[in-house]
Amino acid sequence: MAILRNEPVFPFKDEDYCKPRHIIVEGSYEEIGYDLGKLAREEYGTKLRKYRDPVYAQAKRDYLERNWPERLAESKGVLRAFDLAEDDNTFDPTNLMYDLYGEGEGGRVNFGACTGLVLPHEKTDTGAPFVSRNAEMVKMVLFDEMYGKKPPAGAHMCFTRDVVVEKRPTGGGYRNIVHGGLDLLNPMIDAINEKGLFMATFHDPSTYGAEGAPTSGYVWSGVSLIQLMNQVMDQCATVEEAKRLILRSHLYQSIFVLHLMMADAEGNATVFEIDGTSGAYLFNDRVEGEPLFQTNHPLHEYPTPDTYPDVNMEAEHNTFTRQVILREKYQQFEMPLKRSNATDLTDAVHVAFQNPEIAESSSTMRTIFNCNADLSKPEISIRWHLGDEGPIAGTNHLKTRESDFYTFGF
Repeated sequence: MAILRNEPVFPFKDEDYCKPRHIIVEGSYEEIGYDLGKLAREEYGTKLRKYRDPVYAQAKRDYLERNWPERLAESKGVLRAFDLAEDDNTFDPTNLMYDLYGEGEGGRVNFGACTGLVLPHEKTDTGAPFVSRNAEMVKMVLFDEMYGKKPPAGAHMCFTRDVVVEKRPTGGGYRNIVHGGLDLLNPMIDAINEKGLFMATFHDPSTYGAEGAPTSGYVWSGVSLIQLMNQVMDQCATVEEAKRLILRSHLYQSIFVLHLMMADAEGNATVFEIDGTSGAYLFNDRVEGEPLFQTNHPLHEYPTPDTYPDVNMEAEHNTFTRQVILREKYQQFEMPLKRSNATDLTDAVHVAFQNPEIAESSSTMRTIFNCNADLSKPEISIRWHLGDEGPIAGTNHLKTRESDFYTFGF
């Protein structure tokens, strides 16, 4: 049995929105795939997606053999957990999706979601890089409710069954913690490995992709950006190593179109983006001595405030407005910077609005969780959204109920 732990992170209540679980799995990669596959099948109702044609399955195995043997081994375990042959060419064993309903041919999701930052290690009180990120999502069933359809009975809203999956592979590969949901094999939000390499996903409506399309199988080849985050955790120790891995990768996007923030223990940080027109793979590096801020526009097109369109400061969820808020608050800090300053910044753009139209947000959009890390330590701290409490007088904000921070590390 490779699963060492599978328990609630905290004693949540029925009315709490997020009910996260902490899962620790140890063993060979094939054993990890088997036990996560079995758990997904029995407790999360996972059904593997089908390829349109066997050639896609054959090509995926070829790709993994050359580029990601760890996932190829996990895939063998997943197939075994679903009582399928190792050379099955019908089903895709590289994802273990759950709580996704009504996938179609794909389209576009018309909102921005998530804010992240890396504070400059050159100016922190310990010399360590500090990171923080907010993850936003609409509190509804994906994708049925988002597209105006009636979800099936008993459907779970997005990220209510959040997971923190810690993998402890034996025989090679870095230990890593991946946090998020919708997929037990590739939770889709935050990750850190034992070398202190951190990655996080953010919505980027400007890039290419098919949001709401089938998440795996289908006509996909190579790996998705969400899978890529997991591959980097398995194989890379630094931002530089991750860049080289990315540049030799074949990438696709479904579920949501994304750009990725990466930072390492040495203070190197970048945002990886795919240009929506040319398909070029681009990196936006942190400037020495300066923070790196990420919201939901392409940094390679709008790197600094002088390149932004006109900013309406009442539109607090607008991607450019959040950048201005972050930069103005950063200038108010006394040096040296503290780890708590990273959370202070993301709290300044916390999403929960009384009038979402003014804020350019959605009525059900919330900051679902916040993640904070000191990258000199291979650990992350996470705080989850539990519910709303009511208006904050004199603002357009709602007070929300959050869990304590819980720390996960090696």
